[in-house]
Amino acid sequence: MTIPASEIQTRIENLQKSLARSNIDAVFIIQKIDLYYFSGTLQQGILFVPQEGEPFLFIRRDFERAKKESPLKNIIEIKGLTNIISIINQVDVKLEKIGLELDILPVSYFNRICQIFPTKKFIDFSYNIRLIRTIKSQWEIEKIKMAGKLITETFEEIKNFIKEGLSELDIAYETEYIARKKGHTGIIRTRAFNQEMFYGHYLSGENSLILSYVDSPTAGEGQGSFFSQGAGNKKLKKGEPLSIDFVFSYDGYCVDMTRIFFLGKPPEDYSTVYSVAQQIHEVSRELKNEQIECSQLYKIAEKIVIKNNLSEIFMGPRGRSVGYIGHGIGLELDELPILTKTSKEIISDGVVFALEPKFFIPNLGVAGIETTYLMTKKGLLSLTTFPESIQIIN
Repeated sequence: MTIPASEIQTRIENLQKSLARSNIDAVFIIQKIDLYYFSGTLQQGILFVPQEGEPFLFIRRDFERAKKESPLKNIIEIKGLTNIISIINQVDVKLEKIGLELDILPVSYFNRICQIFPTKKFIDFSYNIRLIRTIKSQWEIEKIKMAGKLITETFEEIKNFIKEGLSELDIAYETEYIARKKGHTGIIRTRAFNQEMFYGHYLSGENSLILSYVDSPTAGEGQGSFFSQGAGNKKLKKGEPLSIDFVFSYDGYCVDMTRIFFLGKPPEDYSTVYSVAQQIHEVSRELKNEQIECSQLYKIAEKIVIKNNLSEIFMGPRGRSVGYIGHGIGLELDELPILTKTSKEIISDGVVFALEPKFFIPNLGVAGIETTYLMTKKGLLSLTTFPESIQIIN
């Protein structure tokens, strides 16, 4: 899949406008997904974008592939960072302040850049880059819609496979097999330092209450201390919920969805708690605003939770909850905006995000729903349309 030249041109223009508003002369794009977003290639290198004029894409490996994948005009092969000095110095623009992705750039890499350009002032430009990526183009939206279609098809198939006696890992293997056949790219990218994800979480009963290092409401036991999240060897039993929190990546673009499968008839108290998660989604979808502040959406959910006396088990076991109820999604799982109580970020037309109200019921398991939405001028549009009701497995 090649990103259209018109897409890359628009993204570069948006980047240059952001540089001008921030009074920054240029930016070095180094992080892999940012590089792909603005240049069209993942090949190893640096994209240099001045506030005005053509960008330069410096490629260390693989140059021939980068030329095929990127529509940019100035693609130059280099052997190391020092090779770019002479070319940068020839750019006929003021070059005093340069932006960098300091949210994720290794210190050793940053120090190397400072040595090469000792007279330049480097500014953290990562938030600006992430904001640009928040608004999805129609081309991106079509990719994400396809991911939504394929994850729904995957869940329709896996529903017929689930039965008592299978392990969480059995469910994981089958789900991932089905998804790969449908075009899942097989990699879930995250930006946050020391965070990672492998397809998703398949958690049954009390295993869904186990937390770990991952910055997620759920984690699970996993397969041991080396990868302590996700599916484990626990067998599915009657009278327990199975929570499948799955990320589908199509052409690099992701959707995130959680649905509950219950082996047998759910207890009344479980269904009651689950209905609160449903209500949060229903009320959110009823909002017909063209834009919503993240904190507003959080407070809507919080009000419903408080009314139902469920605050202590919302978004985590007692005293161990996460501070958000949703997150942006696109090329990475953890994009902006983040839906927190204090976030001032705006969910506007073209923003794609996952809303995931979840409750941690002691001695039973997780009850909750995650759906990926696109904000439109008419309000929220669900992109993951598998039924949100509890799926009962007899």
